Amino acid sequence: MKRQVVVTGIGVISPLESGKGLETFWKELLKGKDAIKKVKSFDTGKYDCQIAGEIEGFKGSNVDRWFRFLDAAFGSAVEDAGLDTSAGGFGLCIGTVLGGILAGEEAWKSGRQALHENYHLYSGTQFLAEKYMMKGPTATISTACASGTDAIGIAYRDILWGKADAMIAGGADTLCEFAFAGFNSLKALTKSKVRPFDKNRDGLALAEGAAFLVLEELNTAKKRGAKIYGKISGYASRADANHLTGPDKEGKGLASAMIAALKEANISKPAPECFYRGVDYINAHGTGTAYNDTMETKAIKLVFEKSAYNIPVSSIKSMIGHSFGAGGAIEAAACLLSIRDGIIPPTINYQTKDLGCDLDYVPNTARKTEIKTALSLSAGFGGQNSAILFEIID
Repeated sequence: MKRQVVVTGIGVISPLESGKGLETFWKELLKGKDAIKKVKSFDTGKYDCQIAGEIEGFKGSNVDRWFRFLDAAFGSAVEDAGLDTSAGGFGLCIGTVLGGILAGEEAWKSGRQALHENYHLYSGTQFLAEKYMMKGPTATISTACASGTDAIGIAYRDILWGKADAMIAGGADTLCEFAFAGFNSLKALTKSKVRPFDKNRDGLALAEGAAFLVLEELNTAKKRGAKIYGKISGYASRADANHLTGPDKEGKGLASAMIAALKEANISKPAPECFYRGVDYINAHGTGTAYNDTMETKAIKLVFEKSAYNIPVSSIKSMIGHSFGAGGAIEAAACLLSIRDGIIPPTINYQTKDLGCDLDYVPNTARKTEIKTALSLSAGFGGQNSAILFEIID
């Protein structure tokens, strides 16, 4: 019998609630709060863009800011699940794009040749594993902006294939001037508001955050009486093999990832129809750039064809910005909370329809509806595409 993987704990830290807890995050998300503000952590005077999604209240040096985010989200997820991570062979999988980049920036600015030990991509995984005495499989995943989704997907596979009974997986990244300058050079940053799928969208806003899910094998979770948010029923990753920074404009790579995830979940094309059904909500990558949003819309229509127009699609990046490796993990949390409460967070700042983006984007107001399945999408530089499907437990 195929093993089933369920989610028993969630921890999130984002610009919406700045560490005030999962339910505050969810409340602010459903309200449609815009957390994108003027940057405070560095001088943006020389850049075209002045705004980003920053987390407030986490004082201390930049060297360990990433660790504080990791620790806060990880600790919240474990507490939510009611786990003692030192009591068994729990595993850990972290997705990150920038790792301890703030520690690296400080070294570069001071002229030091030796990099701080907190700088490396793997240092966050090492930090959490040692602090929480985790002796199961550990991994650091860096697949551009799909990193958080891929970390959860890889952890899911470890449990599915019997390599572990429990994994804590997610992603974390910090806002830094290094990345901000790069995206500014690419002319990818908005100068005003993040408007995913809107005709007048002009770019994304960078952000920071962290999120973790506690994943367990279903019978293990039931034996200890754990609450269950939902299960992961399918995951896949596919490459565009197209361009370093530009996605395949027809969305073929992302469509391929969706189809593979749906097949794994045994969601098929019912005869005599030739399109996929059975998804109640899609949490889009939805960055607010011209290329991404058009590509993503095309990808969804490639997979679902005419039924795509009946599936609500929303982008929470309109509220929290793009937090690199944390993005997919935070969006996974939003999918599970949508299933739990039967409500879809909105795409805010949506005003003008775009002929190339013609789906239902849940504009500006959260929507109550029954959600049994939610599909989360991620796409990143290098042509990385990932899709993960969450379902309600019967």
